[in-house]
Amino acid sequence: MIGQGVATALLSRRRQLEGLGLTAAAALLLARLDLATLAAGLGLFLWGMNHLQDAVKRLSGGTLDRWLHAATGQTARAIGVGALATALVQSSSLVTLLAMSFLGAGLVALPGAIALLFGANLGTTTGAWLIAAFGLRFDLATFAMPFLALGLLGSRLLQGSRAGIAGLLLGVGLLFLGIDFMKLGFDAWQDGLALDSLAGERFWHWPLFVVFGIIATVVMQSSHATLLIILAALASGQLPYLPALAIAIGANIGTTITAVLGALAAGFAARRLAGAHVVFNLVTACVALALLVPLAWLVDLLAAMVGLAETAWPLKLALFHTLFNVLGIVLMLPLIPRLAGALERLFPEPGRLPPAQARYLDTTALQHADTALAAIEQECRRLDRRAYHLLCAAILMPSGEVIGHPPSQAVARTPIDPEGWPAVNARYHERIKPLLAEILDFYARIDAPLTASQQARLESLHARTLRMVEAVRFGEVLQRSLLRHAAPASPLREAHDDLRLALAEGLNRLASDPEARDITTPLDEVRRHWQQELAERLREHRLDPWHASSLMNDLHQASRLMAALVGPPPPA
Repeated sequence: MIGQGVATALLSRRRQLEGLGLTAAAALLLARLDLATLAAGLGLFLWGMNHLQDAVKRLSGGTLDRWLHAATGQTARAIGVGALATALVQSSSLVTLLAMSFLGAGLVALPGAIALLFGANLGTTTGAWLIAAFGLRFDLATFAMPFLALGLLGSRLLQGSRAGIAGLLLGVGLLFLGIDFMKLGFDAWQDGLALDSLAGERFWHWPLFVVFGIIATVVMQSSHATLLIILAALASGQLPYLPALAIAIGANIGTTITAVLGALAAGFAARRLAGAHVVFNLVTACVALALLVPLAWLVDLLAAMVGLAETAWPLKLALFHTLFNVLGIVLMLPLIPRLAGALERLFPEPGRLPPAQARYLDTTALQHADTALAAIEQECRRLDRRAYHLLCAAILMPSGEVIGHPPSQAVARTPIDPEGWPAVNARYHERIKPLLAEILDFYARIDAPLTASQQARLESLHARTLRMVEAVRFGEVLQRSLLRHAAPASPLREAHDDLRLALAEGLNRLASDPEARDITTPLDEVRRHWQQELAERLREHRLDPWHASSLMNDLHQASRLMAALVGPPPPA
């Protein structure tokens, strides 16, 4: 009770502080309209980024996911595709989370995911180019209004892919309007920033600007937003050139917070990639800060060579942003294998997970259709393998004699020790049911847009998993009868051995080919044979009706088991 009272008091105090903070912020913005304009522009920009990312994910229908996945086989291709994808969606965070999802689902190796991450860092520099080249040189409010009007109307009235296009237009309109508001805010704020006195006088000032860039990016969760502030301040003369470069370096470090936060709730694979992201950005930032003046001189030289004006500070900053990210890739590219090895040692795979614990159902996989589908497919395969082993126990045959090579009649005829076989029901609750619960929970939480083929595959996996569990439940009933008649002298032992061998042959075929449709053939032959044999033995009084009815029940139970495994026939 005391602990609950303390928690309630702390929550109340937190709400009071939040209320006071909002009140103070509102008073400040009301008193300073220039600050309010800046804040409104930043908010519109971030809102537009969210709409843009959601629209791209909806329109891609998994295409972006498959494109990135296919690129990770080769390092150079992974860097190029990661850069291009980030340039298209204007979000390195989206590409980073995709790479984490691929890695967590076991779709790609760590070196390929790291290369994709390097490319995403390079691709995010295109945002600075777009803002510097177009956002600060044109009256974007003129273009924003038509985009906003079309996007708002379309998102309300349209469905499917057309609604995705409307979301794209709405995102672009909000971006344009946010940039225009930022420009207006800095134009109105003539004396708001006084950083000239710190610029370039002492070397230790530059790390302070780096820290400012880190904090700004962490708070806004967007390096693009930080770069927008830098570029707008630089264009309006409120921020000197060298401090602006240092803040851009800090923004590069701050963008790693998305990967770190995403990895906290994920598994060891996502933590490895988040670690690679932090290492790459820190190394790149340290090199860029140490070489800030030489790199600035190189930017001036390259700018003069391509005909940029000496005072084109925003474009020079964009060039610097690209240059030091390229430098980071050049430095880190040969070290990818060693970096991957170090991260695998730092974040090792658990030596032995609890039997029911899922390995691939990371929260990050839920964010994208392909990775969610791949993760649940991997776990369904694990459940299938456990079910195969449990079904072997149900028919009282070692799984090593059933799975992997054709079962023999000699194994089926060997003596059976009833005490040596675990009860299927106990093993089901220990190894199958908890994993099934995790799969079903993950399945229910998938809300990423799915294509028709993805939806069909997901429903097929769901149905197959439930059938596999149903087969295990049938096996539980069958095992009890087989154990009752396991003695060599039992009148049902011969028939049960034939039944067990037929089921083993069917399981062997299914384990080799999950799509096999002929797994019931051996059991059908056994059933026909023993239906005739039963009639003959009953006539000759070699078998009493009680045992005959038990055998018919067992044959029926075995048929239900195999029918559950093979599933319904495919639609014509």
